[in-house]
Amino acid sequence: MLRTGQLLAALVTSILLVGAGTATAAPIDVPWSPDDALDSEVSFESGGITFHGSLRAPVGDTRGVALVLPGSGPTDRNGNSGDLQLNTTAYVADELSRRGIASLRFDKLGGGRTGLAGVDPNNPPGFDAQVDNAADALAFLQQRTGVGADRTTVIGHSEGALTALRLADADSAAIANVGLLEPLSIRYLDLLTAQVDRNIDEAVAAGQFTEDQAASSRNRFAQAVADIRAGRPLSAEPDPIVDGLGLQQNAVFLREADVTDPANLAAALPDSYSTFLTCSDKDLNVSCGQVDNVRVALAHTDLDFAHFANSSHTLGELGPLPADPNTALAPLPLSWEFRDAFGRWVDGL
Repeated sequence: MLRTGQLLAALVTSILLVGAGTATAAPIDVPWSPDDALDSEVSFESGGITFHGSLRAPVGDTRGVALVLPGSGPTDRNGNSGDLQLNTTAYVADELSRRGIASLRFDKLGGGRTGLAGVDPNNPPGFDAQVDNAADALAFLQQRTGVGADRTTVIGHSEGALTALRLADADSAAIANVGLLEPLSIRYLDLLTAQVDRNIDEAVAAGQFTEDQAASSRNRFAQAVADIRAGRPLSAEPDPIVDGLGLQQNAVFLREADVTDPANLAAALPDSYSTFLTCSDKDLNVSCGQVDNVRVALAHTDLDFAHFANSSHTLGELGPLPADPNTALAPLPLSWEFRDAFGRWVDGL
């Protein structure tokens, strides 16, 4: 049986390091590392903080621009965090560039060159500030390139999809197209609860948690969620899962991110939008059943929905083998299913 610390590390890795895996990949005609030859280093100001990023020029003429937003955590412009080097958003920039779309991606707070300079550790920015950062990035992209809203796309991966939806909700006239890649598709704390429950079930099945330990952790996590939603200090007794996920430190961010159902935001998008939505049977973080809520909500838009069989949550090519959460740090080539579907959508913009 694993010690508590070992179990906690396994649970947190599976929940937060968003599923990837190793497998025999399908043949692919691009390198496994992104191509940054057309990148220019740029920076912009938002909330008194300097954000650093990369402006990617297209191959050939510019026929549009895209803001590319990464997933959760202190993620850099390429979609990487710490030792987790999966290059998700860098690969998206590659595909956009090949199809005449210039793009901006930037280091979030705590990631890459942006880091935490200028952040008050006693009052860290919440999710609302993250949306404001994205809005300032979008304004910078349009000003720098001279491309207007009618040729502007916002693309978000995972948590970044929620940021994209909030951005569109705040100023729908600023953009014309939205891409939601393996998106956070139910309320934030509901998704986190589902992930915690799944991992506890797996720990019980493996003999790593007793039923009593599992029930205690579930109850304490549920209490923490209720406290966050109510804006109260966390009242749950110490617990390895509650404590290890940093709920206390991130309570403001989680409360602000959780307040809106992504499906409601999707339903409010203008009819004129072209939208792209993905899910994968091997996504260990967001199920296709959850994504279906957003798919239904987007029916009034010009929706291109892509359901994958072998893509990881981070759009890596898993091939025919089962997804394995224990290999979440493994680099993978970009999913060929994603490349094909995404390319067709971008070509039609």
